Amino acid sequence: MKFNYIVIEREYASGGTEIGKRIADILDIPCYGKEIPEITSQRTDISVERILELEENATGSLLYSLSRMTSFMSGNNREINAFESVIIEEMETIRKLSGNGPAVFVGRSAAKVLADRDDVLKVFIHASNDFREHRGMKVYKVCRSEIKETLKKYDKRRASFYKENFGTDWKNYADYDLVLDSSVLGIEKCAAVIAECAK
Repeated sequence: MKFNYIVIEREYASGGTEIGKRIADILDIPCYGKEIPEITSQRTDISVERILELEENATGSLLYSLSRMTSFMSGNNREINAFESVIIEEMETIRKLSGNGPAVFVGRSAAKVLADRDDVLKVFIHASNDFREHRGMKVYKVCRSEIKETLKKYDKRRASFYKENFGTDWKNYADYDLVLDSSVLGIEKCAAVIAECAK
């Protein structure tokens, strides 16, 4: 393949996770998203629940964690906080998984973790609010009265994480190789287009 790794960032309820799984099926490669905390938990003594809790309430800086990662991994025993520990372990999980061969990564800032590679296809998935509201209620079982605020909450959280930790705009399309509107193309077509671009 031209691109061995496909990394997907996405608006909440735009179908990015399903698109990632369909790409993996088309190309017969694994897809990792929500599996990353589970795999990280298996290789550490940190529970999945604790990992998700720290992700949810993260206040540390990933850039700071990255700057300390080299010394930490080389044996420097400086104390690191729980958030840094989880981020470092998840980054290591992504690196280890990428070492197993081609894969799709959904979220978890995988594009930043694999930034030193030139065989990574960076994709952003967005969609209309109507599409996302309908999908959020159908797939994630968010009630109608809360769906608009839920979209705002998750998008704001993802945007803030990128801004605070990477100093970049999460929706800066210039940072991506491919930007697709799933409400126009549909889930299956998005997956087919991305898979074709990766070949």
